[in-house]
Amino acid sequence: MYKLFLIILFSYIFNFTFYAQLIKVGVYNDLNTKAVVFSVVNGKYLLSADGRAIETIQQGQNLYISLEGDSIRCIGIQKNYGLYKYLHFNAMIDSAVFSLRPVDPQVQIRFYDDNLELSKQLGKLQTINQVDIDKYISGVVEAEGGNRASSEYYKSQAVLCRTYALNHLDRHIEENFNLCDGTHCQACNGRNSGNTSILKASFDTRGLVVVDTDTTFITAAFHSDCGGVTESARNVWLINKPYLKSVQDPYCQNQKCFKWERKMTLEQWKQYLLKNDFHLKDGLPVSLFNFTQYNRRQYYKLGKDSLTFRKIRNDFNFRSAFFSLEVKGDSILFHGRGYGHGVGLCQEGAMQMAKLGYNFREIIQFYYQGVNITEFNNVPVNKNPPLLLLGK
Repeated sequence: MYKLFLIILFSYIFNFTFYAQLIKVGVYNDLNTKAVVFSVVNGKYLLSADGRAIETIQQGQNLYISLEGDSIRCIGIQKNYGLYKYLHFNAMIDSAVFSLRPVDPQVQIRFYDDNLELSKQLGKLQTINQVDIDKYISGVVEAEGGNRASSEYYKSQAVLCRTYALNHLDRHIEENFNLCDGTHCQACNGRNSGNTSILKASFDTRGLVVVDTDTTFITAAFHSDCGGVTESARNVWLINKPYLKSVQDPYCQNQKCFKWERKMTLEQWKQYLLKNDFHLKDGLPVSLFNFTQYNRRQYYKLGKDSLTFRKIRNDFNFRSAFFSLEVKGDSILFHGRGYGHGVGLCQEGAMQMAKLGYNFREIIQFYYQGVNITEFNNVPVNKNPPLLLLGK
């Protein structure tokens, strides 16, 4: 499997005229990392320290890197390389792969393509993966979209993830990198684990992004399942995007995350409403608590009182804000649909569209209506200023 992965990777590297574009990704960014183990998995790396070449690190070699005062100590099996302010591991072949395992605190090992930079920042060891954007995209697609979908779905997800990345290159610029590897930016657990369909989809769509009619990057939102109706961005984030309007989606019906249920006592529900300034009169018929949400609504209303479905969802950690209420004896049943905020691409719907023969362009333009798919080199920098960080 690994040989097949390398063959596909090489074929795309050497048959595309589009140049490799590197971005910086802060890895293990949420950790207060004090020490890591760096290992060369494939190829070899040039170790540089404070701007000076130190040694070539071969496949199979391990280095222990830790904070020591205001500096970083780097130790090999038989050699102490000393204390430095900055370390840089530069890949000497394009297929080079390294692993990184935090040991303080102890966290599961991850694998990465291309280069690694280390320094002390804000009292912790900062680890930055400098990586080709499309290798990064394949890792994001795997983390966000799973391993069991078809190629056209992976292509649609790759284009959206690339659009998001290029639109947010300045998100962590004050920390000396572009994007983090958590949900604050886009989830990424390192390099693609070997799913050749995802890797191929990322390179097949290389350079493609989604823009609106003003050639500005779209807000490339997506979620697990919309429950049959996507949500307008205006109702969730108070932003009015013409391409992020509610869409009737028949494709996600009966999928894994299409329906959910929760239950609580009627008394718990009454107490919750009272805490949110509802006026519940004595003798109020319990049937008035019933509410059916056929299409997405913003407010649960009882008399003159109201509460957003989004707040209810957040307070009770529901899967979505798309739910109905039914009184059953002394209980309240919540009949829910979908999983996530509901804005933009519905992943389970998109997967079904791909299975039915729709291509990635049709999938994207179904969920984001009136948008264009184009090469990012055609996107004007003055309308998308983060692109300046790529040196366009």
